[in-house]
Amino acid sequence: MFKLRKQLLIGMTALSFAAMGMTAHAQADSGPDGPARHAPTPEQKAKFAEKMAKRQAKLHDDLKITSAQETAWQTFIGKIKPVRPTDMPQRPNKEEWAKQTAPERLDHRMEFLKHAETRLAERTAAVKEFYAVLTPVQQKVFDDHFRQMEQHRFGGHRGGHRGGPDTAK
Repeated sequence: MFKLRKQLLIGMTALSFAAMGMTAHAQADSGPDGPARHAPTPEQKAKFAEKMAKRQAKLHDDLKITSAQETAWQTFIGKIKPVRPTDMPQRPNKEEWAKQTAPERLDHRMEFLKHAETRLAERTAAVKEFYAVLTPVQQKVFDDHFRQMEQHRFGGHRGGHRGGPDTAK
């Protein structure tokens, strides 16, 4: 009996934490002033484009792309260029979001994830296509650049990997 009560208590606690997290998430960025609603300024867009061009030029130089590989490089850059999808599901405004049921909210999130998965599949195909053109030495350089990008993007720049395969080093 004590075990059952303890399990129920743990389950209810976990559900309450999950519910608090969902409501906090919905409140934090669902309003028109939330972080998801701010479009980048023209200056921010220009700065981003400049940084991306510098990173691409550095990768191009580090890979030592030959004239025979230049077409594949240009195709690769064209395919991975970030574009804001026009068919992305729009998040409802704060009032509409508050009226939605949990299943409706989850359906909306699922639709967003489907679009994200499609974009990732396109990017993966572009990388594989370009990777096949590279020499083994160039592939190693590309792998190193990709690893550094992942570490920067997913928190590796703040003290190393978190739970990844390199943690035991």
